[in-house]
Amino acid sequence: MALFLGVWACTEAEDAACEEQVAEGKEGIQVIDGVERSELALTMRLMYDQMKLVADSLESGKEISTNYLEKFRSIHTDHATEPQKIDEVYQAMAASFLLKYEAFETSVNDRPQAFNAMLDACLACHQQKCPGPIKAINKLKLK
Repeated sequence: MALFLGVWACTEAEDAACEEQVAEGKEGIQVIDGVERSELALTMRLMYDQMKLVADSLESGKEISTNYLEKFRSIHTDHATEPQKIDEVYQAMAASFLLKYEAFETSVNDRPQAFNAMLDACLACHQQKCPGPIKAINKLKLK
């Protein structure tokens, strides 16, 4: 009966706080638009959204300032949808990505090249661990 009331209340309330209550008890998981999302999936989505904005700015020649490194460091500790995939290989690739991202943030002369190098680090991991976003990541590459 309590579960029914919780589900009914969420359909009435339609707010994120209520959805999170239904997902309570699943560590590192949130429900967004009826879909369970792990912390790592949410971080990766934020990374993609931010990098799309960066790519668009670089392509249009706009000056950009990025400062997401501290947030992105959570890829080492975020709960994953498939925790068994978080192993030494993943951790090494995550560290590589963070180094490439930091190089991009501090780059001055050839930001598009540094941006693409960072995306290559994303692709290296996704080719081995989670191939779903590969097509979307490739679309971010600058020419």
